[in-house]
Amino acid sequence: MLSERLHYTPLKADDLPAFHALITDEYVLRYMMDGKLMTEEWTSARIRDSEALFAQRGVGVWLARTRDTGELVGFCGFFQFDPPEAEPQLNYALFGRFAGRGYATEMGRAAIAFAAGRGFTQIIAEADEVNSASLRVLGKLGFVRVEMRQGAFGNMPRLRLTLGGPGRDRA
Repeated sequence: MLSERLHYTPLKADDLPAFHALITDEYVLRYMMDGKLMTEEWTSARIRDSEALFAQRGVGVWLARTRDTGELVGFCGFFQFDPPEAEPQLNYALFGRFAGRGYATEMGRAAIAFAAGRGFTQIIAEADEVNSASLRVLGKLGFVRVEMRQGAFGNMPRLRLTLGGPGRDRA
């Protein structure tokens, strides 16, 4: 999968060191993983979850790298959380040095387009209310708030994007 500045590869077992470095990065931990440092075993299990989701639903998690240098920017894609939700949830994260440059929006658009191509009619996402940057990205992608939940950092809006069909949003 490609976007304007990035190329994406499905997350696989060989990616454990890179993916673990990303999800344990101080910038990423500000709003993800409930601020908890996850073990390599936990990270390895998420890779297996992504591989299973690709096999079952055609979507999962991709690592995003710059097209020009191959530098790891972050990850984007879908997780299915427990208890299993009807639809996988859009997630993304990037290293702080790439923040504020449009990469999160670009990654989100690529993942949404991929899911739409697989027949998804809606996508859900959540972001902590204190994570205003992520909420702005989700707004740019066309997500609308449908519910408020409590998260580890306070209020956590649940958002939905409806894909395809007349009069519906399309990213």
